[in-house]
Amino acid sequence: MSTTAQDKALTWPRQFRREHIILGLLSLALFGIVYHYIRTAPLPRVLVVAAPRQSRISDTSGLSPEQELLERFQKLNGVEVRLVLTSTPEEVLEMVEQGKAQIGLALGVAPAHPDRADASDSQGRPRLAFGPEYDRQPIYTVDWDEGYLPKGKVRPAMDELLRVAASFSQDPVLAPALPLDALHLLLPFLPEVRDVAPTGREAGYRFVWRTDVPRLDKAMRSFWKELTADGSLPALRERTMGFLPVDPDPFEMEMLRRTLALYVPARAGAIKNASKRWRLDPALLTAVIHQESRFDPGAVSVTGVRGLMQLTADTVERLGVQDPSDDTQVISAGAHYLSILRERFIELGYGSDDAMLLGLASFNVGQGHVEDAIELAQMGRTTLPSWTDVRRVLPRLASQDVAKNTHYGPCRGAEAVEFVDKVRYFAYAIKGLVHQVGPKRDELSGLRLALAP
Repeated sequence: MSTTAQDKALTWPRQFRREHIILGLLSLALFGIVYHYIRTAPLPRVLVVAAPRQSRISDTSGLSPEQELLERFQKLNGVEVRLVLTSTPEEVLEMVEQGKAQIGLALGVAPAHPDRADASDSQGRPRLAFGPEYDRQPIYTVDWDEGYLPKGKVRPAMDELLRVAASFSQDPVLAPALPLDALHLLLPFLPEVRDVAPTGREAGYRFVWRTDVPRLDKAMRSFWKELTADGSLPALRERTMGFLPVDPDPFEMEMLRRTLALYVPARAGAIKNASKRWRLDPALLTAVIHQESRFDPGAVSVTGVRGLMQLTADTVERLGVQDPSDDTQVISAGAHYLSILRERFIELGYGSDDAMLLGLASFNVGQGHVEDAIELAQMGRTTLPSWTDVRRVLPRLASQDVAKNTHYGPCRGAEAVEFVDKVRYFAYAIKGLVHQVGPKRDELSGLRLALAP
C-alpha cells in the first residue's frame, strides 16, 4: 500500500467529521435564530377569538363583560380581534387546540385540574392555558306552557335558547338547561316559558389561550394578573350585568309584556316627546313608569304618592303640573324631574352613566339620601365613588347607627337599589322587544306588533 493511499484514507474521516461539526453548528445556529424569533416575535396584529354563541357575547345584548375584557386587552396590546361564534364551548376549545383561534371564551369548560393553569398534550408539552374563573352561573331548567315546547314559528330568542341549551341539556327541546344569565337575557322575549328551576349545577367563565405563541402567552398572563390585582373584575360585572335579578320570574316578564301591549301604545307619543325634550332614553322612561305604577294613573304607594310616576304633591307643584290627572303632563314632569336629578350628579363630577343611575336611585329614595350614601362611600378615597360603590352603601342607611351621622337620616336604601336594578332590566327588555320589530321602526310604536301572539 502506498503512502498516498494511506493519507487519503486518513484524510476522508477527518473531512467527514469536520463537515458534520460544521453542519451541527449551522443547525444549532439556525435553531437559535428560530427560537429567538419565536420568543421575540410580536403579537399577531389580528387575533382570532372563539366564543360560544351566548346572549351576553352577541352583538345585540350590549351586556358583555367579555366584550369589555377583549377591548381592554386590545387597547393594552395594540391588536385587533376577529370574533368567531361557535355553537358550544367544546367547539371553542377545539378551535384553540387546532390553532384556528388564539383565544377562546370557554363557558362551562375548565381544565381537568382547576388548580393547574396549563393543559398539556399527550407528550406533556403545555399547549393551552386557562385564565382564572371570573364568573360563575347556576344552571336552570325551563318548563314550557302545557309542559312541552309549542309548535310553530321559532323566533330568534327561542332559537338562541335552544342553541345555548344544547351545551347543557341532554334534551334541549323538551328540558332545556342553561346558565342563569343567559336565561335572564332571553326570558323577556319568550312567553312560552312558564316555569324555571335550579338544577344544582354551575358553569364557570374562563378565557383559554395557546401557549405556543410566547408573546401572546406572556400578554395574557400579565393581563389576568393585573385584573386580579386591581380588583376591577367585580366592578366590571356589576356595571354590565349586575342588575339581573337573583331569581328568574316568568310571571314578572309576562306582566311587563302585558303592560307594554295594553297601555304603552296610547301613551307612546307622550313618552317619546318627554324623552326627546329632557334627553332621556324612551325605553328607560317607559321602564320607570312600569316599575312605579304599571301604567295605572290611580296607583297609590304605601307612602301615599300617586299617579303614573308616583310623584309627590310638592314635586308635581314645583314642576308646574296644571292637571295631575293629565297623563301627558305627569309623564313630562317625571321625565323633567329625572333630568334634574341626573344633572345634579353630573355637576358633582359624575359621567352620564353613573349620573343616570344615581338619579334613578334619587327618584326612588330622595336626592339627599343618595348624597349621604356618596359621602359614606367616599370615606378614605380621593375620587368620587361609582354607582357600584354607592349601591353597596345605600342599604346600610336603613340602620339608625349608620344614619345618625348623615344629613338626611335613615332611609329604605335597599329598595332604591332594587328600583334601579328593576328599571335597568325592564329597559333592557323593552329595547329588545323593539329591536325584534326592526331597527327602522319608531322606538315605541312597534311594541304592540312585537308582543302580538
